[in-house]
Amino acid sequence: MAQGVVVDTMFWGARQGGVAALERELTRLRRAQSAHARELGRPLARASVLNLIVYADREEHARRAARSIADLALRHPSRAIVVLVDRGAREGVDKRIEMHCRLPIADGARLVCYEQILVRAHGDVEDRLASAVIPLLVPDLPVFLWWTGTPPLGSRSFGDLLRLTDRLVVDSADFARPELTLPIIARISEAARGRFGLTDLNWTRLTPWREIATAFFDVPSWRLFLDGITGLRVGFAVDMDGRDIHPSQALLFVGWLASRLGWRPLETLAPSEAGGLLFAIARPDGARIMVRVRPRFERGLEEGDISGIRIQATSTSELAEFVVKRQPSPRHQTATVLLNGQPRWERTMPLPSPAIVELIGEELSILGSDRTYEAALAALVELA
Repeated sequence: MAQGVVVDTMFWGARQGGVAALERELTRLRRAQSAHARELGRPLARASVLNLIVYADREEHARRAARSIADLALRHPSRAIVVLVDRGAREGVDKRIEMHCRLPIADGARLVCYEQILVRAHGDVEDRLASAVIPLLVPDLPVFLWWTGTPPLGSRSFGDLLRLTDRLVVDSADFARPELTLPIIARISEAARGRFGLTDLNWTRLTPWREIATAFFDVPSWRLFLDGITGLRVGFAVDMDGRDIHPSQALLFVGWLASRLGWRPLETLAPSEAGGLLFAIARPDGARIMVRVRPRFERGLEEGDISGIRIQATSTSELAEFVVKRQPSPRHQTATVLLNGQPRWERTMPLPSPAIVELIGEELSILGSDRTYEAALAALVELA
């Protein structure tokens, strides 16, 4: 963001002169909302079940987060503090506030009011961000930190905010060079050692792909192929020009399989074919598995979304392929099993594509760690 950008006060609220002034303005807004609710004959509930800190260095990410928080007011009423960092400026820290009140029940019988604060940081304020945020937190409520973009390991502001946090939420769909940055997230997870939970919105997007891959091998006659996997291909979507390369979902899928099946690296991740990756992994018996992560243009998909998977395996004299492909409608996928090249089973099923508000809403319901996700990250660290 350029220096001197004016904050949209219609979106974020009026500027306040410090924490005390900000709290007074919140009190004034609550009273005004209560009076309005009484005139309408509707009760007004002020509710907060958590503190949510959102860190963004791009205004579009900050606005997206703010809209998501507003949509979650009924399910997760919170005090939300959006930290928007403008490193190009040379001013102090500005604070903007905005109160949101919506009708979450269809008949309009009840209003829920929650609080949203903007802390806009100009210039290099690494040593001041946490001290600006701490007085704004509601005591005795859990603290979630939603870090948009790639977390900067070693950054003072990141470390200070992390020490306040019960759960860190990231989205590797936004990461640059995920083959390098996902291992950074793995190191953050290892350093947490139970002090806070960690989750990735991109991991949640992977859930239906992990479920169908697991379902293949729940069939007793196909289970034998699980120990005989020889190849894995994972496709992910890119834009028409192939410029935006975000293979995080695909890499997490590979890491998940490797962690579940005890695969170990033979080669590090190597670039292949315009943003793709080609490398080898070893099964527990030492046999070689070739892994290919391929970028593909697919209409209707977001950059980085998985477009398909293909698992090749042998057992005795049979060759099997377990294939999942998105249909022309991105909200459906077709799973197929081929034995010796002949289709033996096929099914088309819905493929959930949750919006970011649904993803963050699910993660705000959980405080603990996801051990399966952490194991997938650890497997990727070995590959990197």
